[in-house]
Amino acid sequence: MQTNREELEQQLRQQAEEAIQKMLDDLPEGHKVTMSDMEKATGVMGEAIMQHTLQCLVETQQTAPLDEVRCEKCDVRMSRRGKRKRQLVTVRGEVEVERQYYVCPKCGAGYFPPRPTVGLE
Repeated sequence: MQTNREELEQQLRQQAEEAIQKMLDDLPEGHKVTMSDMEKATGVMGEAIMQHTLQCLVETQQTAPLDEVRCEKCDVRMSRRGKRKRQLVTVRGEVEVERQYYVCPKCGAGYFPPRPTVGLE
């Protein structure tokens, strides 16, 4: 997981370079490249870079477990049940988010707290 802006930038540059190399390797040789080939190749490359970038940005948003989470139904203090992964569908694709999961000892309701928005350091 990324801890600062420089590490994030380095990882994103590396991923972009790999995506560019893959795109160039997948193109037909020389004069055989059509406009459709170019459009498809750049589209696939762009989607790959965008998805990876989105996932990296999500991973930079680290949160500490909350000191206390109370059940909305019972108003009882909820217990931590370890981290859980969750797939979120965004406008630009799916990302995997991992956060602390909480369960109410009285009614069994679960809570997966939203990830706050914080800036990159």
